[in-house]
Amino acid sequence: MSLKNSLLLTALTMVLGACGNGGGGQPVVTAAAPIPNTNPTPTSIGYEELTYEFKFNGCTTGKHKLLSKKEFCDALLNDALNNNCARELRIEHYNRQCTATQPTSAGSLLPASAARCIVSGMDLKDRTFLDNMNPFNPQRRQSVRDMFWNGRQSQAYDLLFSSNSYGRARFLVSPAQGGRSAQGEILLQQQRGDDAFSARGGMGSSLRMVVTNFTDEKEVDAVCISDKAFRVAKKDLRTVKCSFRLGGAHDRNSTVREEVLTWDLVSSVQKEIFRTRRSGSIVVKLKPATNGEEERIEVETVELDIDKTFKAEASLNEGLEIRYQGRQTRADFSLQCAPASK
Repeated sequence: MSLKNSLLLTALTMVLGACGNGGGGQPVVTAAAPIPNTNPTPTSIGYEELTYEFKFNGCTTGKHKLLSKKEFCDALLNDALNNNCARELRIEHYNRQCTATQPTSAGSLLPASAARCIVSGMDLKDRTFLDNMNPFNPQRRQSVRDMFWNGRQSQAYDLLFSSNSYGRARFLVSPAQGGRSAQGEILLQQQRGDDAFSARGGMGSSLRMVVTNFTDEKEVDAVCISDKAFRVAKKDLRTVKCSFRLGGAHDRNSTVREEVLTWDLVSSVQKEIFRTRRSGSIVVKLKPATNGEEERIEVETVELDIDKTFKAEASLNEGLEIRYQGRQTRADFSLQCAPASK
């Protein structure tokens, strides 16, 4: 047998052996880590090229080359592009490569998708080496879901986790009524439903909610984007009215207040509208339009219940509503902010 034929036979034997190993009882995982190409090909001069390919249990994503970090991150979350393969591996690499630089980005919507939510849970505890090595106890968990909604009736979508860990996250959508836009609401329940957090805003932009529980040493960060077609006509945003209640509706000791903020739409505005005796606070921020985003509003509540911080952000034009019910102090909190012209 010639040397050439011997080499061909050896190569064929190696390929068949590799294929045979992928069909056993234990899943075989092969992943090519995404590495920036420091020597771009002539067709990609001037761009950073990133490549990846994942194989899991006989299923492959195929090899993909992307010319920007955003394209790379969006590609990792695209099930159709990746043949619905190696989802856990892709999410793991998305967490490592993308969330540090895109904390509020949910990528781009699929053509038929009304909304997409990415919910991340972070364990804030000081972990042992063995804890970090345990693949069944990752420090960060993440869920990605695309929602195909017709906009005609209310609907709820499950997003994340179990009630005894980071909590149960859901996204609730309701159709437009009168002059009000279609609404999206992120709902998080922790401690088997005893703690409940909600952030609600108009569809057509991005809605974000971050809950940090220092008692349980957990943080949940949820971002939902929705199709721009849901947006309503632009309002006068120079005056914003916020009203809130701390305490139950029938509680004699509840605090009820209303604040009005005015701004020029150019400079950022930050105002503390409430402070408790034990350092709890409510802060409202108004942010000018930047990078193609509309004007935004952010509300942060600190220690209205013990050792918890609750932050929410939405498009100012559609307004923002947040609610919280706490287990430890049994405190109810609700706040609504919207343009005064609404």
